[in-house]
Amino acid sequence: MRKSVYCLLLLLLWSTSALAQAEVFFLPESGFLRVQLEVTMEPGSAAPSFLLFPSAQITELWADELREYNIQRSAHGTVVTLSLQQVRRQTLNLSYEGFLSPRNSEVLLDRDSLWFPEFSFAIESPQIHFTLPDDWSLVSWQSEPPFYPALTVRSTALAAADQPLTETPPLVDPPTRAGASRMQMQVTRLTNSINQRNVGEIEALLSHPLRQAGLGQYLASLPSSYGRVTSSAQDEHTILFSTDRGFRYQASVLWQERGDRLELVSFALTPQGPDLPREVLHSVEEFVGAMRLAVQAANEDRLLSLLNPSIAQGQGDVLQFLLSLNPVVPWTVEYAVLEPFAITVFVPHAERTKLLLNLELSPGQNHWVIDRLEVVPVG
Repeated sequence: MRKSVYCLLLLLLWSTSALAQAEVFFLPESGFLRVQLEVTMEPGSAAPSFLLFPSAQITELWADELREYNIQRSAHGTVVTLSLQQVRRQTLNLSYEGFLSPRNSEVLLDRDSLWFPEFSFAIESPQIHFTLPDDWSLVSWQSEPPFYPALTVRSTALAAADQPLTETPPLVDPPTRAGASRMQMQVTRLTNSINQRNVGEIEALLSHPLRQAGLGQYLASLPSSYGRVTSSAQDEHTILFSTDRGFRYQASVLWQERGDRLELVSFALTPQGPDLPREVLHSVEEFVGAMRLAVQAANEDRLLSLLNPSIAQGQGDVLQFLLSLNPVVPWTVEYAVLEPFAITVFVPHAERTKLLLNLELSPGQNHWVIDRLEVVPVG
């Protein structure tokens, strides 16, 4: 199961004017970080700001008196400046995610990484709920208040993950009616656990290697915007998953007996959908190729032309995210659905970091236009 650590620490300027609570989800091996933060702030001006790591993507930002906000990026960090209608004590809700540089068996999160916002206003004693994979632990806090929070996390099971299992449980026999019922029960448990985003319940169904590979964390990190997940077991080796958003996936699975229960020992997920007309498929493949080449050339004007000006995440944020992707290795269209028209693009960003980009498209004057972008890390 994933580990959770609650910590109290003082951040930045010492004051009694603001409190904070944060939910931090961190996968050290890939560097993926997701933070949900609520801060009670008493700003000294109508334009308070904070600083984050360069590739941070803001997924939620709201304050009681917020008029708008501006994001400025550089190689050194992301500066977010708020514009408030009224300078008064109020609550700021902030969510962000992105990839920090992964590091071997030990990771130091400190001021250099900018993993936590550096505010221009004071906060005191934030409560941080820190969630890590079960084979990683929070070793120590490296800084004392009121300085920037610095901590070290360390792998506790890298060597164990490389060791083969000493016992190979027997494969499940071809299913009888009772056996098929047991499998269906496990599939139902897995689906319910995904809907609850419950890592512990998911990992209770997995073999040790799948837990070590982070499958539980991945399935529990399915974006809430996908809505509810439903499943259908086609046979003992195939499960079809569907979401309220219309995304469909086929999972190739293998179950084994482990004591008195079935354990999932193999799981491969592939986007699935109806075959597109050849002309449409060729068109979206050309579109994805043109987008990758624009990223490779850092052609901001070209990328902006591919984005709907009203895209929900904001043109500027999406532009900067695309520019941060690795364009060296070709991107591939893995999945497409006609209603609503959307494609899933596989981006091999780094050796341990691979992404699925879910793009909702609409026809533009000369090419497709991206109306919505969602990102799913797949390891």
